[in-house]
Amino acid sequence: MGRHLRNNELPFIKKDWIGNRVHKGQFVNKNLANNHGVKHLFKWRFSPNPQFKEKFFEKWRPKIENIDSLDTYQGDHLIWLGHNSFYILMDGKRVMFDPIFGNIPFMRRKSKFPAHPSIFKDIDYLLLSHDHFDHLDKKSVRRICEQSPNIVVLCGLGVDDLIKKWLPNTKVIGMAWYQQLKVNSMKFTFMQSQHWGKRSAKDGGRRLWGAFVVESYSKTLYYSGDTGYGDHFKEINNLFGKIDYALIGIGAYKPRWLMERNHISPSEALDAAVDMNAGIIIPMHYGTFDLSDEPLSDPPKVFREEAIKRDINFYIPNIGERMRL
Repeated sequence: MGRHLRNNELPFIKKDWIGNRVHKGQFVNKNLANNHGVKHLFKWRFSPNPQFKEKFFEKWRPKIENIDSLDTYQGDHLIWLGHNSFYILMDGKRVMFDPIFGNIPFMRRKSKFPAHPSIFKDIDYLLLSHDHFDHLDKKSVRRICEQSPNIVVLCGLGVDDLIKKWLPNTKVIGMAWYQQLKVNSMKFTFMQSQHWGKRSAKDGGRRLWGAFVVESYSKTLYYSGDTGYGDHFKEINNLFGKIDYALIGIGAYKPRWLMERNHISPSEALDAAVDMNAGIIIPMHYGTFDLSDEPLSDPPKVFREEAIKRDINFYIPNIGERMRL
């Protein structure tokens, strides 16, 4: 049966949830087992890619707007920083998601970071979705925390232990799914996702993955992290009502036989937006790292065409562009 883990200092917003189940030392998804084993990776690497030529000759990259300062723009806004990285100002609080300033192990950026890392100072909250290298970068996390003495880091259970080893003097709060931190006008809730965690050959599943819902007095924002498609999107609507802004991954989705459990497709991202009754959907997780079979331009192209066809509100920002909330 395994056991259930939680942060005993935080409340749950879901009454029947007692914590995340751990089986044989690993966190598990609610409905599906993972399929990220070595045999699947070998099968992928030795399988033909139908879009190989298109990908090989492609020169497309996301447009980039350089950021010189975070102090010249007032009011609630967000900035996409590439991949799954965002800077958000809500109710006067500076919030960052999954910051990656440079390259990651075994992979170089395809689009440059739009600012010098020194401008990300006095950050109030740093939210980390899971432990994969393209979401949790030690150098980036350390720099932000060193430049932000009063920062609070929010992350899944187990990820907090890793951050505390890196930064023993930083306030880090580990969360189970459906646990919430409320501070004045802000609420941060760690939510279910369908994914996995791993940073080495021996630590698979040891750290919990998830999504976030961030609420202020006037706005509610959903951040998917990495996830496959499932009924957890409808649950967002049931628990929070309408989501004003949904930041949802659309890339690293091919081949589907490998990626579908852990990464939603552009079409599924739109299904998720409908499920959660999102006001505006903002795509992410594309154009920065080459993680899968599709060309870098494929996810936003397919997403845009499908969203227009289905009459779903969306906005595709440039990297570094400030979007008013």
